[in-house]
Amino acid sequence: MVSVIIPLYNGEKFIRKTIQSILNQTYKDVEIIIVDDCSTDNSKEVIFNEFGGLIGKKIIYVRNQENMERSYTRNRGFEVSKGEYVFFLDADDEWEEDYIESSLKELEKYHIVYSVPRTFIDQDSKVIRVSKKRIPEDVGKLIFSGQIGYPSASAFRREAFLGYREDVLHREDWEIYIRSYLSGLKIKVVDNNKVRIREHPYRSSKNMRKFFLATMRVYQEYKERVPLEYKKDFLFHMADISFRVGNLPLGWKFFFESLSLEVVKNPRNLLTLLKRGFRIDRYVDYLKNPI
Repeated sequence: MVSVIIPLYNGEKFIRKTIQSILNQTYKDVEIIIVDDCSTDNSKEVIFNEFGGLIGKKIIYVRNQENMERSYTRNRGFEVSKGEYVFFLDADDEWEEDYIESSLKELEKYHIVYSVPRTFIDQDSKVIRVSKKRIPEDVGKLIFSGQIGYPSASAFRREAFLGYREDVLHREDWEIYIRSYLSGLKIKVVDNNKVRIREHPYRSSKNMRKFFLATMRVYQEYKERVPLEYKKDFLFHMADISFRVGNLPLGWKFFFESLSLEVVKNPRNLLTLLKRGFRIDRYVDYLKNPI
């Protein structure tokens, strides 16, 4: 059986479509675990009105006693779940109908399967863009360059799920892949475009300040453990995030460290980074409110 865990907070606008995308799957032996993180909107009413006949059967609904954020909420869903395989789906994202079935074929051989999300949709589920970004074939490079993470694209064998950490909220989805890789778990990356990520103003991953602080915590913890062949990619990612938040001195520090390890073989990545490195307006904003 497959367990699909949905962390829910104020998701009344999209939760119906999210649940329906699970019910539409070609693979049917699925339980849906919804963990409500103390929503203040009508999320619960939407779920019970639309899918009331499935509550307590195919759909398990539980609610946190207080708002605990998404790492705790996903982990609680895992504790409630019973499936041999565990999938996560954010309450605003959707899957193609054969996503679970195609992922299970890979989970027979690997501990974790990541399906690269390329389709991004709006509030009405209309396609905004389809990413054409080139993805490294080397899984380690993909992980340590920060190009992996989306929980909605992550599937685990039950025994391979290490848990999302609450102390790195906003980068917990990246950290779990670093930890899993360093633990020796076999990770498969599939570029099959089966996951649709919804972009909207309410998405909780938009807080760049918290994103940066969490990224720095991950860096401090793993900087000595990153395999040498991926250290340049790790540092390049740190430079990119530092530039994006406006901390230009730190960004240039990471950049020159990565340069010494020959990270800048991709001209497009280098050009993007250099553009961000000269965003004086962001640096001025950073000085007004340093992190």
